[in-house]
Amino acid sequence: MKIKLDRRNAIKLFYKVRNLLSRILDPNFNTFQKFEYKVNATDELNDLKKLRYVKNLELAESGFINTVLKDQLTRLKNKDLLFQKDLTITPIGRITVSESGTTVMSLLLGYCESENRNYLSDNKVNNCPVWRTFDDSQYEKLVKHIYPSLSDNLFMKHRYFDKDVSYLDIANQNKSLQFFNAALKAMYSHNKFLQNGIQNIEPPTDIAEQLSHGLPIRIKNGENGLFVPTTLRKDYVILVPYLAVSNDQNRVHFSAEEFRSLLGGKSISPFAETKLGFSLGTFKDILYLKANTKGGYDGTLKQWISLDDFLESKSVSKLLKYTIVNDIIKKKDFFVETDEIQISGTQTRIALKKHYGSGKTFFALTQNGQVPELKEYRPIESLKTHYPEYYARYRASCECITASETIQPNEQKTFKTSI
Repeated sequence: MKIKLDRRNAIKLFYKVRNLLSRILDPNFNTFQKFEYKVNATDELNDLKKLRYVKNLELAESGFINTVLKDQLTRLKNKDLLFQKDLTITPIGRITVSESGTTVMSLLLGYCESENRNYLSDNKVNNCPVWRTFDDSQYEKLVKHIYPSLSDNLFMKHRYFDKDVSYLDIANQNKSLQFFNAALKAMYSHNKFLQNGIQNIEPPTDIAEQLSHGLPIRIKNGENGLFVPTTLRKDYVILVPYLAVSNDQNRVHFSAEEFRSLLGGKSISPFAETKLGFSLGTFKDILYLKANTKGGYDGTLKQWISLDDFLESKSVSKLLKYTIVNDIIKKKDFFVETDEIQISGTQTRIALKKHYGSGKTFFALTQNGQVPELKEYRPIESLKTHYPEYYARYRASCECITASETIQPNEQKTFKTSI
């Protein structure tokens, strides 16, 4: 006679013995069996250890567990793996992309010292980051597909976790900083909407008003020229890099006058000089003027100022206002740089300027890249008299210039003013 063995009986026997040992070795198991087992619904348990107690007790009673319990165990095991993985990773910093103050995406960057590997997380489960290995190509695809919904601009903020990173050794601290900075630059370079989000600061510059939003601005060319204002005061401005972690070396401080001058120099296009010691420039068809360093004027006039603001200023004398309007606006008494001719076989150049009002050309000889002052310019006829060979070179150059590239005497540059 054959004896049929039930597999479940073997399982029940194994777990009865195991549970007996657990009651002896694990006081928590004994407490759970007495006071919690079958008291609370199993699907309400979110403690992996207690759920394993349930599994062991169920197997000891029936030799099997149902699908619900299996699924719940799998879910909590995966959750526990997330927490265990998170314990091995040092968070480096967070990059947040937003549109009009609303977060579009938040990325957490980290480093696993035991694996010597960088990690990225763009998702959470029960407030625990879901980490995955950082890959340059996957990161590029991710940031390329960050889109705004209401405009064509996105903005980026970042926070570096100095305190967390400080627990790493010096070499890994440096590597983590380089990795985070590289991630910032890569995100900006691969997302056109972030590039669209650079704020345009326009003169006349109300620093507090235009910079109060904390949006990035460009103060020089290249990615290293992007900054974010952090401190705005009446007398000074502090900027921090947009695409790098801020430190004492890359943080920039400006006085209010220095900052206005910087922005004016970037926005305003200089086009002429005057005998009065002023430079002229334009921005959106508005005329600006600025006193040259050797003009002897006060600090206010040494920054770019629109003609309207200049005429309304109480710190400017009425005589100077009249002179500016009469000589520059009415008589067009200013000089426009038109060309610079290199004399072959020498380091000499012929710098040319045209008087806007009369249309007459003036010249100055310069060597070794020096920039001549306005007072050094002479009528072009003097070049023919004293330097006939240079004059011949000048004439040859004139023949190569089309009529559209020269400023005709009867042409007048127009500006928006309130005069």
